[in-house]
Amino acid sequence: MPDRMTKGERDDLVRLVKQRERVAKTAAEQRSAAMLAEFEQQVAALHTFDRNEVWAAAVQAAGEAAREANEKVAEEAKRLGIPEEFRPKLSFTWARRGENEYQARRAELRRVAKAEIEAIEKLARVQIEAQSVDAQTQIIANGLNSDAAIAFLQNLPAIESMMPPLDVQAIQAKLAERARAAGRIPYLVRDD
Repeated sequence: MPDRMTKGERDDLVRLVKQRERVAKTAAEQRSAAMLAEFEQQVAALHTFDRNEVWAAAVQAAGEAAREANEKVAEEAKRLGIPEEFRPKLSFTWARRGENEYQARRAELRRVAKAEIEAIEKLARVQIEAQSVDAQTQIIANGLNSDAAIAFLQNLPAIESMMPPLDVQAIQAKLAERARAAGRIPYLVRDD
C-alpha cells in the first residue's frame, strides 16, 4: 500500500488549499482592477504630433495648407462683401486621441472593456475553484481506505456529463413544438 497521509496532514493541506484559493480569487479581483486601469490609461493617452517626425511634418504641411486656404477664403469673402467677423474660416486640428476624443466613444470602449474583464475574471475564478477542488479531492482520496469510499469518489459526475453539448436539431424541435402549442406554423432550418 502506498504511503498514506495522516488525518492531520490532510486537514492541514485542505486548509492550505482553501487559503490559496481565497488568495488566488483576491489576486484575480486585483488583476481585474489593474487591467481596467491599464485600459483607462490607453484610452486617455494623448498622442501629440511633436513626438513623431512624420506626424510633425504632416501637421506642419496641413497647417500651411489651411493658412493658404484661409487666405483664399478671406479674399473671396472680401470680394463677396462678407464682413470680416462673419467670414467663414477653415480650421485644422490634431485629434490627440483619435476616435477616443469623443466621450461617447470612450464610454462605449469602457463598457466593452469592463464586460471583457469581468468575463476573464469569472473564467479565472472557475479555474481557481476547479484547481482547489481537484487538489482537495487528491488530498482526501489519499486518506480513503474503504472500497465503497473510493468507488463513490470515482463515480462523482463531471460537469460535462451534467451539461452536455447543445444539439441544434433538438433546439429547432423545441422551437417547433412551442410554435405548434401556440397555434403557429413552426419554422425549421434545414441542412439541405
